[in-house]
Formats: sequence, structure tokens, C-alpha cells
Amino acid sequence: MKIKNYQFLIIAFTCATLSACNVIDNNHSARIQTKINDIKISNNLRSYSECIEDGKNFDSLASSKYSEADSLYNKSAKILYDCDLLIRENPYMIDEGERMKNAALSIQNYIKAGNLIQASLNFQDFQNTFDKDLIYRDGSSFTENVKTILSHNSANLHNKFALTNNSRLVRSELKRADYWSKN
Repeated sequence: MKIKNYQFLIIAFTCATLSACNVIDNNHSARIQTKINDIKISNNLRSYSECIEDGKNFDSLASSKYSEADSLYNKSAKILYDCDLLIRENPYMIDEGERMKNAALSIQNYIKAGNLIQASLNFQDFQNTFDKDLIYRDGSSFTENVKTILSHNSANLHNKFALTNNSRLVRSELKRADYWSKN
């Protein structure tokens, strides 16, 4: 009977040891997976930051060049939009205000490049992604300015410029364009 008890204790001890090994292995695997995820997030943040810097560099270059400005603004806008795709699955990694500003710069640069179709598509994406608005230093609204610019050929906009929260510059330019389109 002692031998049976001894065998039972050995089997029980072996089972307990093996199950403990699995717990350690599972815990170790979880730590490795967590570390891999942390590295991926860190790489995405680094890639996003470098991407935004590239987009802003093209924007700066475009503002200093006259002859190639359209293509440089377009390139900047595309880079800035593509940067957001890097973190689209984990938007919490970047401050929402920063993401909004980068997306807005992309839209503005598409407008400056004359690519109003892509600006409209990106603006729709902006509105679907963010439930807030950006306010310029002069107190005007980013979304109101962009809506007005993108729909300035609409027949319904006559005398509406003063009712929206547009910057003075946008209102002035649209009134000028409206005036000259009638002559």
C-alpha cells in the first residue's frame, strides 16, 4: 500500500509540476506578446512623427516656392493624409487635437494645390472622424471656411458669406470671385 501511495504522490507531484510549467510558459508568452505590441506601437509613433515632419517640410517648401507650389502642396497634403492611416487602428496614440490639425493642414494644402475633389473627400473623412471643429486665431471656423470654399460655385451661396463663421480673407476672396464671375 505504501508503494501505491508513493506512486500516487509521484503522479500528483508530476501533474502539479507540469501544470505549473504551463502557467509559467503562458505568462512568459503573454509578456513577450505585450513587449512585441509595445514595440509595434513605439514604431508606429516614430513613423507617424517622421511622416508628419515630412509633410510639414513639403508644406514649408511649397510656401517658399512660387513655380512648383501646386505640386508641393499636393505632395504635402497626400503625405499628411497618409500619416493618419498609420495610426488609424490606434488613434488613441496621438492627441486628437494634433490629429485634427494635421488633417486640416492636409485639406488646406489640397485646396491650395487646386485639388478640390481630394480636399472634399478628405473633408468628409475629417467630419466623420472628428466631432469637433478647429478655430483659427481670428475666431473663424475651419469647417465653415472649408465648406464655403468647397461650395463657392453653388448658386445658393449668394449673400451667405456674412452669415457663416468664415475668415475675412475667405469672405473677401469669395466675394471677389463672385463679382468677377458675373461680369
